[in-house]
Amino acid sequence: MCNINREQKLAYLLRHDKQYNFDIHGWREVHDLVENHGYTQEELASIVKNSNKQRFEFSDDGLLIRARQGHSIQVDVALTEATPPEYLYHGTVVSNVASIMEKGLLPMNRLYVHLSVDESTALKVGSRRKGGAVVLKVAARRMWEAGHRFWFSRNGVWLTKTVPADYLIIDDK
Repeated sequence: MCNINREQKLAYLLRHDKQYNFDIHGWREVHDLVENHGYTQEELASIVKNSNKQRFEFSDDGLLIRARQGHSIQVDVALTEATPPEYLYHGTVVSNVASIMEKGLLPMNRLYVHLSVDESTALKVGSRRKGGAVVLKVAARRMWEAGHRFWFSRNGVWLTKTVPADYLIIDDK
């Protein structure tokens, strides 16, 4: 099992570190993390392998590492554009619902809005913060038919630039 604080630090270093000069595809040199941030090769391999969200990946040669999505820095992680299922889901907290229903889902400080393929995953995401979790149902196929683009990350997360409020349904189960 990986240390959650070390995994969270790695997530920051691979998705938000504006001090590092990432390549266009979001890769960071493993030796930088070892030499400058106190990780070992073994620890990084363990985090990549055991992360329950499978959010990280190594390059084929093992010299580079990146996050699969969730960046606030401008990178292209070679996402696959895809046709979404009829519905996708987004977990949030109760205090955000009024604003979301007015403005839609916005990426905030990230490049994309993250969506889940099932309600249980969205509920887990919404439960990470205090305030009572709410699951919003997204009429993804209808959005796609209206011209919105969707991407599918290799770890199963669906991404889109924004979700206008008229494609949202409060899932009150």
